Amino acid sequence: MPADGSPALSRLFSPLELGEITLRNRIVSTAHSTGLSEGTSIGERVIAYYAARARGGVGLIITGSTSVHPTSTSKLMPALANWDDSVIEPYRRLAAAVHAYGTRIFAQLNHAGALSGGGKLERIVAPSAVDSELGNATPHELSVEEIAEIVASFASAAVRARDGGLDGVELHGGHGNLIQQFLSPLTNRRGDDFGGTPQKRRRFALEVAQAVRAAVGPKFVLGLRISAEEDHPGGLTLDDTREIAPAIVEAGQLNYVNVTSGSDLSAWSQVHHYAPMYVPSGHLRRLARGIREVVSVPVICVGRIVDPRDAEAILEAGDADLVGMTRALIADRDLPEKARRGDFDGIRYCVGINEGCLGRLYRGAHVTCVQDPRTGRELELDDLPPAAAARRVVVVGGGVAGMEAARVATLRGHRVTLLERRPELGGQIQLARRAPGRAELGAIADHLAREMKLRNVEVACNVEATEESVLALGPDAVVIATGSEPRMPEIEGGEGRYVSARDALNGATLGDPVVVFDTKGDMVGLSTADWLAQQRHRVTVVTTRRHPGQQIELMTGRLLYQRLLDRNVAFVVESEVVRLTEEGIVIRHRYTGRETVLPGIATVVAACGGEANDGLYRALKHRAPALDLRLIGDAAAPRQIEAAVYEGHLAAREI
Repeated sequence: MPADGSPALSRLFSPLELGEITLRNRIVSTAHSTGLSEGTSIGERVIAYYAARARGGVGLIITGSTSVHPTSTSKLMPALANWDDSVIEPYRRLAAAVHAYGTRIFAQLNHAGALSGGGKLERIVAPSAVDSELGNATPHELSVEEIAEIVASFASAAVRARDGGLDGVELHGGHGNLIQQFLSPLTNRRGDDFGGTPQKRRRFALEVAQAVRAAVGPKFVLGLRISAEEDHPGGLTLDDTREIAPAIVEAGQLNYVNVTSGSDLSAWSQVHHYAPMYVPSGHLRRLARGIREVVSVPVICVGRIVDPRDAEAILEAGDADLVGMTRALIADRDLPEKARRGDFDGIRYCVGINEGCLGRLYRGAHVTCVQDPRTGRELELDDLPPAAAARRVVVVGGGVAGMEAARVATLRGHRVTLLERRPELGGQIQLARRAPGRAELGAIADHLAREMKLRNVEVACNVEATEESVLALGPDAVVIATGSEPRMPEIEGGEGRYVSARDALNGATLGDPVVVFDTKGDMVGLSTADWLAQQRHRVTVVTTRRHPGQQIELMTGRLLYQRLLDRNVAFVVESEVVRLTEEGIVIRHRYTGRETVLPGIATVVAACGGEANDGLYRALKHRAPALDLRLIGDAAAPRQIEAAVYEGHLAAREI
């Protein structure tokens, strides 16, 4: 194999010149929020996060969106800011950390405009006082003098990035931020020289590009991120941006264009550019090609590209010159190096679950990955210390919690046996992957199962562990990851007429029509409803929550809700199933107490969470109180994949 990578990926691992610098390969970690900043400043957690990906072999890193002016703030969490010279020294530390591994790093510079606002009293600003679907408030229309101040702030921020040792800057002209707000007829209703015609709507973007280039000089790399289409009725189309992009490239003598899609001002649009599992890989490559055909500089393609072989195909087809693999690098920071040496089976592939990355950000937490607890915790978890002494470890349960515990314990030098009562490893994922559009979930279990073989973990399936059989193995430590059993609600008259969602996905015989009774608001209820509807059942979802799928990651939940509407699934919210009668199902509204009958319902499918299966843990704790015994995952408290993997990882570190 040649030193520059797998022969199958010759384009992906070829260098590329951008202005005065050379990228070692074509893989890009594009700008994304991390939630790791210290207030608005780059701190050690941010540096460690990016350094880990540089060490893994990525060619280019673009920092998260960085505010250039105090009127641009984050709605979700503290984000990076470049408002004064205090940012220069942190930039130098960041650049040094990334450059040590041969990776280049740019800062993305942005003004959020109408997307600003974190619940404070400060007014938000925009080209026009237009209310938006997802905006916080009616914005203040910028005056010409205020526009000039923001243009100058972009230039000053770019100079600080240059003086801080970064290799370039990217202007964020996409996702509904201020530059796009000026470009779009949806958000720019001005009648002066900054609006009214397509040419005048470009003026702000052109002035920003010109000002930044004049400030940093001809040798510093300058790029543009642009939404090639707004993905909203009446908004910018690809035909529009095929005219806009070349004009901005010329005005700023740009070195590249990063092509994305959509606007964060629109719920419909967001789900496509922050695409979850239901959206196919590479869905935006046609847009990258459309822009590449009209500009004379390299183009970056993005859009759920998680397999390096797919990235190679995009380059081979001439759709782009670089490929953004951001969430893929959140899932596996070492993806570039693994791909370079042809170790495709060793890659931990992003499955688009979105819970650990985007979902956590929307909850105000830092980014991580449900598959890799080290992501976002590089300072705490990057190093895996070897065990002081090899111990005999027994793990009971072959779901993701148990497999992660076995994997990490083995890496630390312990001798591990894993016992699983079912014929195969994977736990509940093996059921969840059966739902329509959710097959990729299986890659999580498949990867961990491969790790069991690779690490020579002794695995015994079809084994019902007991306290006697576990103790007979002579363990020094035992990890209980026995999962949970479905919680079944108490429903009057329900005998024989309701089953769990797990049983439904496992092929239980069901009558029709069906009610899915969902008390959790998570993926179980709605994905089961999707599966039932695909099987041609007539489905009604009755949920105790305010709206269907209330706990689901926002982008995934929106697309799943749309899928269910398209399948004619009906919804009843803020209600619970209380009785089954010969006439149908009686439901009660949780606030009014009013009862209604849904007639003719044959079966209720209960998606009401789980009950911890902790009997073995309690028996062992009583039988062998001195044993190093740990309870993890759903066996401790039924939750999501992220919690299960995290607890398995930590338990194995502590043995």
